[in-house]
Amino acid sequence: MDRSRLFRLSTTVALTAFFAVSAAASDAPPASEGLKVGTAVPQFTLPVVNDFVPPAVATGPLAPRGNKWGPGRWTGERPDEQKKLVIMSFFATYCEPCKKEMPELARLYDAYKDQGLGIMLVSIDKGDDQRQLIIDLAKQNKVAFPVMHDRYQVVARRYSAERLPYMLMVDGTGTVKVVHVGYTEELKANLENEVRGQLGLPPLAAAPIVDKAADPATDKSTAADKAPEKGAEKGTPKTPKPTKAPKPSKTPKPAKS
Repeated sequence: MDRSRLFRLSTTVALTAFFAVSAAASDAPPASEGLKVGTAVPQFTLPVVNDFVPPAVATGPLAPRGNKWGPGRWTGERPDEQKKLVIMSFFATYCEPCKKEMPELARLYDAYKDQGLGIMLVSIDKGDDQRQLIIDLAKQNKVAFPVMHDRYQVVARRYSAERLPYMLMVDGTGTVKVVHVGYTEELKANLENEVRGQLGLPPLAAAPIVDKAADPATDKSTAADKAPEKGAEKGTPKTPKPTKAPKPSKTPKPAKS
């Protein structure tokens, strides 16, 4: 076999193998996003940019930290305040699903902060140009928990925050219990009961289904329709009104020629 034929044969075999590997890779399921459930969260502290004021005295393992916050303030071996559950969500001001998530997290924090829930948000907006937008967004949604700014995205890389919003539920030991990437209506509908379960609370009962056929609000008849006529007693049939004689029909005009 001459060299040219041997070269063509080798090239064909190499290309066949390449496309076979590429097809197998495209059919493979995507790798799981974010930190894995059961792993300990990396510790960090970042500047708090909203109106949340951290305690003046920091006693945790990363003290002193000033106006900074991180998971070590609520979780781990020596937290400033032990929480049963901490929700940490990465977001950005350009992320529309993140803007839908924020008011729901604010509501959950107000409802369960006294039952062991802590929430912190980490903005991954680059640089300082978006800082005021972060502050305004937190004020608009009445956020009462710490909002931090990871302007160099160092923490985002450590947490593998590739798609937003990226939510982690962390227990009091600092261990990841739940990971959510994205924010949908289905997630919103189940989020509160998921939080309650992590806090050791019973789930909320499902909202009762109203039977519209028996619902008085669907009765379109007016009070005038239901009220008896003046002078008529209950059970007495109404006197039918005399019918008017029909008007003579007009003779149709002939069409113009």
